[in-house]
Amino acid sequence: MNGKAIVTGILIGGVVGAATALLTAPSSGRELRDQVKESKNEWLKMATELKEDVMDIKDSVSKVSKEGKEVIKELAADVKVAVEEWQKNVEPNKKVLQEEMKEIQKTIAQLEEKLKENQS
Repeated sequence: MNGKAIVTGILIGGVVGAATALLTAPSSGRELRDQVKESKNEWLKMATELKEDVMDIKDSVSKVSKEGKEVIKELAADVKVAVEEWQKNVEPNKKVLQEEMKEIQKTIAQLEEKLKENQS
């Protein structure tokens, strides 16, 4: 549910409640008109304050959203740097491991040849 629908519902509910209270209260026509005028001013003031509060909330959400985007960008950049550093650190070890694997394969091949010679 979005904020606009909530605000609209609150305002409509308030107006209906106030109108019901005024119309069902026992009072003369003049008193009723005076009460409606006073209530109208109060409701306008409340609506103005509510609108200002909603705008403040909207601005805060917008600000938080922008800050969140910036934090995510910074985090992504940090992760990218960390991965690049890890790759740089692993690269020399990778070459050493490949060379050791070649030596192991060479040794296994020599052992297989010796076994074949011994079996013959």
